[in-house]
Amino acid sequence: MLDRFIRNFLNGQQIIHKIRHVQTVRLTFLHKCIKNECPAVLSWDTRMASTSSKRPSQSSKLLNDYRNNRIANLQLADLGNDILEFARDPRGSRFIQQKLERANPTETAHLMDALRGHVLTLALHKFGSHVIETTLKSVDKASQMKIINEISAQVLILSLHKCGSWVTRCVLDNCTEHQKRPMLEQLLGNVLSLATDTYGSHVIRHVIEHGLPEDRERIVRSLHENITSMSVHKYGSLVIRCVLDNCTEHQKRPVLEQLLGNVLSLATDQYGCFVIEHVIEHGLPEDRERIVRSLQGNIIMYNGHLNSFCSVIHKCFIFGTMEQRNALIDEFCADNGSGSPPLLEMMKHPFGNKVVQKMMDVADSARRQKILLAIKTAPLKNTAKRSSESLTTVKVQQQRGGTEIG
Repeated sequence: MLDRFIRNFLNGQQIIHKIRHVQTVRLTFLHKCIKNECPAVLSWDTRMASTSSKRPSQSSKLLNDYRNNRIANLQLADLGNDILEFARDPRGSRFIQQKLERANPTETAHLMDALRGHVLTLALHKFGSHVIETTLKSVDKASQMKIINEISAQVLILSLHKCGSWVTRCVLDNCTEHQKRPMLEQLLGNVLSLATDTYGSHVIRHVIEHGLPEDRERIVRSLHENITSMSVHKYGSLVIRCVLDNCTEHQKRPVLEQLLGNVLSLATDQYGCFVIEHVIEHGLPEDRERIVRSLQGNIIMYNGHLNSFCSVIHKCFIFGTMEQRNALIDEFCADNGSGSPPLLEMMKHPFGNKVVQKMMDVADSARRQKILLAIKTAPLKNTAKRSSESLTTVKVQQQRGGTEIG
């Protein structure tokens, strides 16, 4: 009796723990829910439809006949109740898409009747999503609204899904402002969650590129307090670069100010470096000048960040002015306190070596001689540290007619 009581008590505690766990589901776990890891947030109808679609079932005879080329001149109206089977099949999905392009109103109405109640399930399906996209492009506004009504409540689930995110973008591209506004409001209310997601980031970038100016303004405001953290994020950095490409100077200036205030930390990050490079290449001359000034006096190579840092320096030599290039060359050729200039440390690494080669390409004659002199007088020649990359750089310059290094 006592053992049974203890077992029942422990089982009860475990159940309570599970219930509390379900109650703490947050938006940040929606992408897990999409993969059916946490299906509690999905509607009952959607879960049942998704579950039933995964159960082993005998394919329809019509679909099997079509797959095996046993049917000639099949039309959309001939599918009847087999439309959903066709939509989830690779060949069947292509068939529906092709026929939709030339479908008459009667065939389109029949398709819409068959899709009713299954739009969300198909939108999350590898092949069904293509059917939903083609339908959105082919039907009239009233039918589009029926589709939107089925998916609007789950727009976040769609936008965080590999296939569903394409459906979200299709709605944004093909529907009127009035039709897509409810979906946009949900997207604009969850910018941070979407911007840091593999698929959601594509949706946010799509809104930035094709949305209204006021929607871009709201996105920038949502990002404002997280510019640095977004810039060092794999997907967030792409959103930041999209903002820089598509927003007005007034909209992106607060973003740029935060970036320009954190040049060193971003330039030495694997994703942040691309954001800084983007500003160097596409930004205003005064912004480029501020970046170069931030780099001056901080040419210290950290092995863990060398690739990112060198990539930023490389951009400076490509897009900077002659004065900016000369300032950086002087920095690289100066003794950093270790008895040798940073230039030599860079030459020993593949990425850094390419920067030195670019440095030689863009330098004037005086700076080129300065670079060669720094290499010539350094105690690198008699050490085992001289790499094949550094030797290559020297040989290239000798072939170009540079000063011979003895």
